Amino acid sequence: MKKRNHASTTAKSNKRPREEEQATDAPQYGSKEYWEARYKSHLPDADVQQVSRQSDDAVGTTNTGNQEEKYVLDGVELSKEATNPFHAWYFTYDELRPLILPLIFGGDGDEDVEDEYDDNDDDDDGDSWVEEEEIVVEEEEEENDLEGKNDDEIVGKDENHDEEGESELSIAPISPQDTPKKILEVGCGDVPLGAELALDILNMSKETGTAANLVVNEISCIDYSEIVVKTLIEKQKKESNDSSSMLQVSFDALDARDLPYAANTYDLVLEKGTLDAMLSDQKEGIHNCIQIVKEMARVTNDGGSILIVSHLNANEAKGMGWLEDVVFNGLKEEFKERHDTMAKQPKANSESSTIEADNKKEYVWSVEVHGGEGRVAKGNNDEDEINIGPAVYILRKKSVPATIARELYSKKKDNVKDVGESDSGGDDDQYEMTMPPVKLQFLCYD
Repeated sequence: MKKRNHASTTAKSNKRPREEEQATDAPQYGSKEYWEARYKSHLPDADVQQVSRQSDDAVGTTNTGNQEEKYVLDGVELSKEATNPFHAWYFTYDELRPLILPLIFGGDGDEDVEDEYDDNDDDDDGDSWVEEEEIVVEEEEEENDLEGKNDDEIVGKDENHDEEGESELSIAPISPQDTPKKILEVGCGDVPLGAELALDILNMSKETGTAANLVVNEISCIDYSEIVVKTLIEKQKKESNDSSSMLQVSFDALDARDLPYAANTYDLVLEKGTLDAMLSDQKEGIHNCIQIVKEMARVTNDGGSILIVSHLNANEAKGMGWLEDVVFNGLKEEFKERHDTMAKQPKANSESSTIEADNKKEYVWSVEVHGGEGRVAKGNNDEDEINIGPAVYILRKKSVPATIARELYSKKKDNVKDVGESDSGGDDDQYEMTMPPVKLQFLCYD
């Protein structure tokens, strides 16, 4: 695997949400009623009514054979695909595995964040809070876009080899002081990544003799459909051969916009397709997505990560707009909410408050965009079109000392009004209300 660092550029993030870009005929993926009906249609006793309607490409023609199969349950219209259970959105766990496992066992991206931001001190662009960099990953043997990382580097190399000579993945050596990881999956649906991850870790545990709960001691999968959560719990009971397993996945019906967990609880948060589904709500979609990102950022632990899978790829304009309007604004909302809470706390005397401020830490984020730049494919009119495909985003949360954080804030003072600060207040208020820059990297797989 080779990496090439390209010249850094600067991107701005002060645009308004692109509500006008949402399709007027988008399905109701953003409503709880839709998902309850969808998952209810998978039950054996569901009273699903089949209807037919003319497909869009048959409108205005005399062809009556172009009928789409549609179904209705509890007043919600469903496609034929929606009534089929266990539909895996975007990538499967096996395809995402080379990106998920390094976030648990360690790997690329563990650089010293203080040195990283010290290197950027010469950036005097006060209007930007996004620093963009492109990295190209050249793959000589791997064909799958998401399998370009060296698995031996990810989780350690098993000395046993299969007949083809390829090394097996295994759990890397664990020292006693290592803290087991806690993992949360938001909007798990009926094909939860968390369940397959747990099975993967249990299998590696058997091979290496390392107890699974020394690696991961909690995997929580949540969805706001009570029906799918109940289905997953019943499925787990039927399939579980060992109820005393050291790694049991928990399933809960919760609203991702208002998580009940404390801040800095989870080391890894997984989200695949939930933001895309919520975005289809034309009235509240963007706001709901920002709230979900804010909550995921809040519960992510210092040093932890968020993995997001979306069909909106930042390698094209629409995807970059989504990244700015939803993801970056979600991080900003978490920052503002946390600092608003801190501001309401009673202030100590000036001397002690200065010492306390110096001892505090601030969180900074970096965002990696994993995906190809697109492949040429034949379009509807037999013309060449670039198919970008979905992308995987890895958001890393790390803390820096308050002294470094204040240096970052001081560069952004001219942009305070962009994040809602009034003209009143001193420099300390400006520092508190201005978010540090986010480092943005594009990792493109050739």
